[in-house]
Amino acid sequence: MFFRKVTSRSGGKEYTYLKLIENYREGNKVKQRVIANLGNLENLTPEKVEGLIDGLARICGVSRRPASIEAKKVLRYGEVLAIHRVWEMLDVGGAVEAAFSGERYDPDTALLLELMAINQVIKPPNKQAISDWYRCLYFPGMQGKEFLDHHFYRALDGVAGVKERLEEEIFRRLCAFTRISREVAFCLLTTATVEPAPRSELDHSPYGRYILEAPLEEQLVYLGILVSREGMPFGHRILHEVPEEGDFREIMHHLQTGHGTRQCIFVGDRRLVAGPHLEVLMSHGYHYLVRRKVQSEWELRLCERELVNNKAEFKEVDGDLWYKEAVEGGVRYLVCYSPAAAKEKVIALAERLDEVEEELRKLQKTVASEHRSGKRTLPRGAAVLKDKYCRRYFDWHYNEATGELTWRRKEDVITREEKTAGAFLLETNATLLDGRELLLAYTRLGQLGESFKEIRSFEARPKEFYRERNLSASIFVCVLAAMLEKTLEGLLRRAGIPLTSRQALELLEEVKVAINRVDDVELKSVTSIEKTQEEILQAIGVPDPRAVVV
Repeated sequence: MFFRKVTSRSGGKEYTYLKLIENYREGNKVKQRVIANLGNLENLTPEKVEGLIDGLARICGVSRRPASIEAKKVLRYGEVLAIHRVWEMLDVGGAVEAAFSGERYDPDTALLLELMAINQVIKPPNKQAISDWYRCLYFPGMQGKEFLDHHFYRALDGVAGVKERLEEEIFRRLCAFTRISREVAFCLLTTATVEPAPRSELDHSPYGRYILEAPLEEQLVYLGILVSREGMPFGHRILHEVPEEGDFREIMHHLQTGHGTRQCIFVGDRRLVAGPHLEVLMSHGYHYLVRRKVQSEWELRLCERELVNNKAEFKEVDGDLWYKEAVEGGVRYLVCYSPAAAKEKVIALAERLDEVEEELRKLQKTVASEHRSGKRTLPRGAAVLKDKYCRRYFDWHYNEATGELTWRRKEDVITREEKTAGAFLLETNATLLDGRELLLAYTRLGQLGESFKEIRSFEARPKEFYRERNLSASIFVCVLAAMLEKTLEGLLRRAGIPLTSRQALELLEEVKVAINRVDDVELKSVTSIEKTQEEILQAIGVPDPRAVVV
C-alpha cells in the first residue's frame, strides 16, 4: 500500500486529494484500487497528519520512537565563505595555474594555497598544524580530499619556485578588478616574526626510530612589503639584517621594469630603519618617509613651536588627525597631531605621575622608619627610583643625616610633554605627493604592518634548505592574505558598509555549518544569519549562503 495525490478540476478550480492505494493481482495483471480517501490535501494540517500516524501506530501496536539525532560537528563557515568569494573574484586560482604553466603542477596547489591564506587571515589562536586545522572549516571544494602535512609543504615548495611569476599574475588580475596606480608605490620596511611550524615532539629518524629534537625558535626577518598608492599590498622582498644598497636597487628595478613605477617611497619607523638603513637610503638618493618619535630636544622644540605658535595653520585630514608641513635644515617634515591621542596621553601621564608620587610617599615613610632604627641608606632595589617616569619627571634627594627623602616634579618637562602630547613627526624627501597623501599612506601602512608582526610557518621540515626556500613562500601567503582582506574592505566600502575587513570577518565568524545525523541520514544546516551578516555577504556577491551548503 502507498499514498498518492490525485488532482481534479471542478468549476474552474483545482483540487488535490490524498488517497490510500493498494496493488492487487488479477490474472497476470497488477491493478490498483483505492482503499481510503483521506480528503482534500489542504485540510490535512500537520496536527491532523500527526494524529493519523499516532492512531495507526496505536491500533497496529507499533511503538513510535523519536528520531535518533546525533550532533556530529560544527564547522567554521561565514568568514571562510567571504574569503573564498574574494579569492574567486580575483581569480587567484587562475593565476596559480598560469604561473605554473610549463612546470610540474599538482592540481590541489591552488586549494592548498587558499587554505593557508584563510589560516593567515583568520589567525586562529591555537598552534595547531594546518593539516589538522583545516578540518574545522566547511569548504565544499575540499570535500572528499584528505590533506596531510607533506601536501602543504610541497605546495610551498612549488610556490617558492614560481613566486615571481605568481606575483605578476595576481597583480595583473588585481589591476583588472580594481583601480591600481602604477606611477607611485610604497615599500614598507618592517620586521616580522616567523613562528615555528607546529609539529609532533617525537619525529621519526631516517632509520625509523623516534628522535627528540630541540624545538624550532622564532625567526626574525627584515622585509620590504610592496604596496600600491591605494594601500593594496602586492609583493615582498626579504632584506638583509643591515640592508645594502643592492636591496633597494633591486626593489626599484623590479617596480620599474615589472610595473612601470616611476617613484617608490620607502616607509618605516626610525627605530627600525635608523642607522645604516636610513643612511643607505639617504646617501643614494632614494625617496623615504620615516616616522620620528618626538624625543630629542630639537624634535620637541619643533613640535612645540608648531603646536603652540602655528596651530591655526594645521590642516585637517580627518576629525582626529591634523598636520602641518615644516622645513628644518633643508629637510621636509610633517608635524602630525591627534587631539584624541593628546587627551588620552595627558590623562594617562597625570595618573602615572600620581602613582609614582604615592610610591615615593610610601618609600619616604619606610626610610624614615629605618633611619630611626639606625639604617642610614636607601633600601636596595627601591623599584620606584628605577621607574622611567620617576627618573624623567621627578628630581629626588635623600639626606643620610636626617633620613629624609624629598622630591619635586620637573614641571618644565611635564608642561612640554603636555604641549607635544599626541604629536609625531614624519620626515621625507618625497616631492611627488602632498602632505595629506603622505600622512594617509603612513597610517595605512602602519595598520598593514600589524598583519606582518607574526607570520605563520606552514611547514615543519627542519632541513635548512627547505626552511630557507619555504620562508619566502610563507611570507607570500601573508601578503596574499593581506591582499584578500584589503579587497574585502574595498567591497564593503563600495556597498556603503562602514566596517573594516577585520570587523566584518569577526561578525561572519558566528555563521557556522552544523552537521547532524538523524537516524541514518546526515543533514547539514547553516546557523541563523543576522541582518548585518547578510548585508556583508550580499556586498561581496553571496546572496544566499545556504545555497552553497550541499
